[in-house]
Amino acid sequence: MRFAFSVVLILGLPVGALAQSRSPDVPRQIYGKVQVIDGTTLEFKDRRQIVRLAGYEAPRVEQMATSDGIEWPAGQVAKSWMILRTLKRDVNCAPIARDVNKNLIAHCFVGETNLAATAVAEGIGYAFNYRNEPQVPAYFDIERKARGLGYGVWSSKDLLPPWLYVASPAEEKKADEGLDPGLPLPPPVITDTPHPPTTSQGG
Repeated sequence: MRFAFSVVLILGLPVGALAQSRSPDVPRQIYGKVQVIDGTTLEFKDRRQIVRLAGYEAPRVEQMATSDGIEWPAGQVAKSWMILRTLKRDVNCAPIARDVNKNLIAHCFVGETNLAATAVAEGIGYAFNYRNEPQVPAYFDIERKARGLGYGVWSSKDLLPPWLYVASPAEEKKADEGLDPGLPLPPPVITDTPHPPTTSQGG
């Protein structure tokens, strides 16, 4: 019950809103240890269930960015951030829907920490929802603050948002070979970079 109320309070949703939007094949809760697939996707190994964070998208694993002339692996940073947040920790997810691949879309927490909201606040990724997927309006407000401070992805002027990015075969091969996951985020840089136009408002 405490977890359910945390979801309601953090997202600003009325009690019962999550239940009303959930279809019968979507569980109320999923809990346990996870393996991180990428910056937005987790797998509960014991259940063989893949979960994607609702209202959030991170750079693709192979994506690179440049801040103040320094190149850094934005996609690997996003994945490493998620690994560090969930490693040896129980993750508690409240599924709200399934995507086109039948994977769960969920609000996920480690303790009281909302993973997607925290990632957006720290500039790890973007507030975003694909067409016909639930929006999380609060995340867009959080993103505006991160963008104004030039955190993370907002420190780079050449980083395409992942929904506009298409990897070349060479980049995909490089991602498969792996990069150093221990590289830190660059320091915040104040930038006037506007939020790229998206379809994330559910259009």
